[in-house]
Amino acid sequence: MIDLHLHLDGSLSLEDFKFLAERNGIDLGKDFPNNVYVPEGCKSLEEYLERFDLPLSLLQDEMAIAYVTKSLVNRLYKAGYIYAEIRFAPQLHTRKGMSQEDAVIAALAGLKSALKDKKDFDANLILCCMRQADYETNIETVKLARKYKNDKVVCLDLAGPEAFHTGDFYKKLFDEAEQEKVNIIIHAGEACGSEEVIRTIDILHAKRIGHGVHLDLTRDNIRKVVEKRIAFEFCPTSNLQTTSLPNYEAVPIYDFIKNGIIVTVNSDNMTVSNTDVLQEYRHLFKVFKFTKYEVRHLLMNSLTAAFISQEERFKLTAVLDKKIDNFYNKIIEQ
Repeated sequence: MIDLHLHLDGSLSLEDFKFLAERNGIDLGKDFPNNVYVPEGCKSLEEYLERFDLPLSLLQDEMAIAYVTKSLVNRLYKAGYIYAEIRFAPQLHTRKGMSQEDAVIAALAGLKSALKDKKDFDANLILCCMRQADYETNIETVKLARKYKNDKVVCLDLAGPEAFHTGDFYKKLFDEAEQEKVNIIIHAGEACGSEEVIRTIDILHAKRIGHGVHLDLTRDNIRKVVEKRIAFEFCPTSNLQTTSLPNYEAVPIYDFIKNGIIVTVNSDNMTVSNTDVLQEYRHLFKVFKFTKYEVRHLLMNSLTAAFISQEERFKLTAVLDKKIDNFYNKIIEQ
């Protein structure tokens, strides 16, 4: 019903792939559609990220980006979502001459077009810097997040292979983002340990943590994240696929909840991970047997952590309360 950690290029539908491949004269490969899902026996985050090569090859012009953004929003609405934050790295869409700003404008066009006729639903964009990019490329993304922050771009993220550089390498970049009053999320505690989560909070001004499952729940760490109201975006299936966690039983969701930490449940990549928020809740329900109250608590965490106005938060809370029974029944139906 709510997804705060959702990558655009990891969530193309199979129909999107077919349409764009035919339009661009790109061969999807004899193994399609299996080659768009994370492979069995994936050994690492780096191997997982290889599954983005094909969708990125299709998303190198404005029409394609607008098309898939609109497609994703329409699919989310049809599935019963009430809110989503869709993230992408505009710098990864410049191979054929499109600028980062062209990519952002195209995504905004697709988003706004899809939202025109939607009731009780909203979505916004998050722009991603990349760990493997140079400073000049990333600072351009920062400036675009600042330029469009009042126009459906609500946050700046840092994504990519977490072990590439530790957070202090990006201090100057995110100091500038903080000075521009841009909201900040950092992917951390997915492939690396607890120290990287704390480093991103202390040094990179993160307001939310993408993943963060390896945070050590020491007294000092708990106090820090609770006092700063840091929200964590758990993506369980993705974490299993990258071997960050061994199984759903290892997802530390109850440990976070009982310590008063804001934790949310998200899909990460609907196509690459072959999942969605409903499936994530179903996986967790099998292990933790959530009550309806607990599911509502997690969904309210998502609304609390969402980069929206208080007025919209109240409005979406009312929508959530109308739909919670139906959503919970879908979870327990399995």
